[in-house]
Amino acid sequence: MLLQNQHEAKKFTVGGKANGLFRLIGSGFPVPDFAVIPAEVFDKALKGLPATEAGAVKRKKQLQNFTLPASVLSAIEALLKSWKFPQQPVVVRSSIADEDGKQYAFPGIMDSYLNLITFEDVLDAIRNCAASAYSDRALAYRIMKGLTQEAKPAVILQRQVQPVASGVMFSTFPEYPQELAIHASWGFGEGLVQGAVDADEFYFLKSTGVVHRKVLAQKEAQLISEEAGGLQTAAVAEDIQKAACLTAPQLQELYAIGTHVEKAFGSPQDIEFVVSEDAVFIVQARPITQAIPEVIVYDNSNIQESYCGVTTPLTFSFARRAYATVYRQTMQVLGLPHHMIQAQEQVVTQLLGLVKGRIYYNINNWYRGLQLLPSFKQNKADMERMMGLEEPVDFVEDREKTLLEKAKLLPGLLINLSRLLWAFSRLHQAVPAFHAHFQKHYSQFYQQHLHQLGPEELLNMKKQLDRELLQNWTTPIINDFYVMMMNGRVARKLKKADIQDTDEFLSRYLSGDHQIESTQPTRAMQALAHQAWPLEELCNLILALPEDVHQQVQEKFPAFHAQAEAFIAQYGDRTVGELKLETQTMRLQPLIFYKYLRNYLVSDAAPAPVQESNTSLNAEARAELQELLKDSGWLFRRKLWKSLEKLQQAIRYRESLRLERTRLFGMYRALYLRMGTYLQEQEMLKAARDVFYLEEQEIEQALKETAQADFKSKVQHRSLEFSLYRKEDVPARVVVPSPPVIEETSGVEVAGMLRGTGCFQGVVTGEVLVITEPGGDLNVSGKIICALRTDPGWAALFPTCLGVLIEKGSSLSHSVILLRELGIPTIINVPGLTKRLKSGEQVLMNGSTGEIQIVT
Repeated sequence: MLLQNQHEAKKFTVGGKANGLFRLIGSGFPVPDFAVIPAEVFDKALKGLPATEAGAVKRKKQLQNFTLPASVLSAIEALLKSWKFPQQPVVVRSSIADEDGKQYAFPGIMDSYLNLITFEDVLDAIRNCAASAYSDRALAYRIMKGLTQEAKPAVILQRQVQPVASGVMFSTFPEYPQELAIHASWGFGEGLVQGAVDADEFYFLKSTGVVHRKVLAQKEAQLISEEAGGLQTAAVAEDIQKAACLTAPQLQELYAIGTHVEKAFGSPQDIEFVVSEDAVFIVQARPITQAIPEVIVYDNSNIQESYCGVTTPLTFSFARRAYATVYRQTMQVLGLPHHMIQAQEQVVTQLLGLVKGRIYYNINNWYRGLQLLPSFKQNKADMERMMGLEEPVDFVEDREKTLLEKAKLLPGLLINLSRLLWAFSRLHQAVPAFHAHFQKHYSQFYQQHLHQLGPEELLNMKKQLDRELLQNWTTPIINDFYVMMMNGRVARKLKKADIQDTDEFLSRYLSGDHQIESTQPTRAMQALAHQAWPLEELCNLILALPEDVHQQVQEKFPAFHAQAEAFIAQYGDRTVGELKLETQTMRLQPLIFYKYLRNYLVSDAAPAPVQESNTSLNAEARAELQELLKDSGWLFRRKLWKSLEKLQQAIRYRESLRLERTRLFGMYRALYLRMGTYLQEQEMLKAARDVFYLEEQEIEQALKETAQADFKSKVQHRSLEFSLYRKEDVPARVVVPSPPVIEETSGVEVAGMLRGTGCFQGVVTGEVLVITEPGGDLNVSGKIICALRTDPGWAALFPTCLGVLIEKGSSLSHSVILLRELGIPTIINVPGLTKRLKSGEQVLMNGSTGEIQIVT
């Protein structure tokens, strides 16, 4: 039984690789002639043998000694004769039932036999190829993947193409999904996929088909045909070692093939190809088993105002939860039904992202949230303006609604609009009520003696803050909507009044408003400085700024100390970086209050008394508008002045409500610091402030003692990671993953740093084990493997290691594909790696950036 067409193959078990070849042929792609011996031919050899470890040994032996039925032998002889064998060599490849599928690639796990030139060699190769389904590494792979130990091997016979060059193409490159990747070397492709030779790398932008980056290796070795059969390693001619092994036309043909194969097969494909003197052939196509990440756009255009620079894991986890909580309430305010809100949970909980320690908006998810509302394009433009996005993002598009769908939405929209308008009309009552409610819980919180509370009481206080305040943030949300609506209305009216730059005009008109809460701390500080100035001893003490200045002021100037305490109680959470929980505030460290106050006392002149107005801009703006409106109708003038008044009041509300947000964050900050102190007392942390390097959920687990994690080690690892982030500059917009825009160059060591090519994301710190030969120390559990090269024979070592560093290799080789499948952080092409690192050293490796930091 020898199958040569897809119709016949459907009746038998031909395996994933053969199915891929039949699909390629059926879609018109260039594939060398092939035939398949289905798994049913080998059933007789496996009959009655158990699917156990002992049974697997027997299965392998039975297959190695198996004699093919006479009818199959005759069919093979006839086929080889038609291929002009032995002048035309053949290849024997595996195609077991679960190989090359959507979940399991078995990359390089089974054996292949190339350049076969005798009939006996072909038969031996068929037996050994089938038996390799039960090799040690194949069984190890099956165990890793939770597969049964009962394999069903089929075998492929294929006419061999004499290669000039060969390689692997990923129609979508897992590291950078915007790219199609081609890696190629001179000679047979086995050298590349086994990681034995260096390869040229070409990366196309999928959207344009342009090679936007490439790496040309010095290809000193290649695999070529041996006269007696099989392959041998040979030197590459010196004049072509640095030359590209693929021409521009060949690259374009491969790009076209890869693009069309992905479209025809409906998913990204791992494609092996051979380039002969006059043609390009595809010898394999299988699904890429590694999950292809979504391309995410992160932007911090205005969120950096609140979370400037590098923040900590605790602040990020808290901010992400706070944004999600507020977003849910926003959807409720807009009247979205509960089931629709629940369906958006994945979006709502991922509105923020952490990129190199900085908080960014996850723009993808903000756009997805907008798709729940009508007028996506208008809302998208409004949101981009609100967020300060300099470049719009166009990959999330709205689905055009039918007339019927719009009609169905209309009643709900009218109801929601009515709700909003009613809520707007009650803001003058709702805002004072919100402040009163907030002040009640704010006062109660600071009456508590946090240092006396245990873990259960601390967690209960956190739940109370969540329930009473964070989850009751509807009034600030409604007011923010009102500010946006009134701002738009006023802008339209000002344009009608012939004011073109409405933002500039409003900034002048609204300046100098001392009823705005955000101006009050400055005015109060100015008043305190004015009081302190006549008291020379007090001024000198503040200017000297000893560490215990607050205590000395209490002893020597009790009346002023009382006023300072009142200021701190009122505004002690308001400071630079006030929404970052790790920020030291005046409430936590009164010395900061005196640092601010000192700025008013360093000049030779006395601080100016607080004035009712410190700007003429408002008066100028009012006069300008009155002049422009003198010829307008009475009704228009009245509406515009009324709208300006309403906008100003809404902005006052917004600023006062933002102060409450600052105070809320201050309460959480105090709570988490007390939790950190408790964990320090329990010797779970070295210092109380280490708590900022844990996430909210981890802190809760630690307090409940439900986690066995080594929190001290986790903090040490994260603090090192984030200290490295502080040395880096990051742009306002980050696309993740983002392909390099220039040609890659060899890694260069700088101050204990090695660099290579990241192949699978993940940041880990651990002990290095350098493996230079198979007989060395192979205790890789919990360690980072460091090797010159790797091949699929390393499969059994990979599952228990933390990460893998490879001095030379291709990101499309079988061993790297295997590491991706296993989800192990991997970095390849690190020059001098095995000479620079020694077993026992500690390193921090970043599988995304390719950076390796030597720790000890």
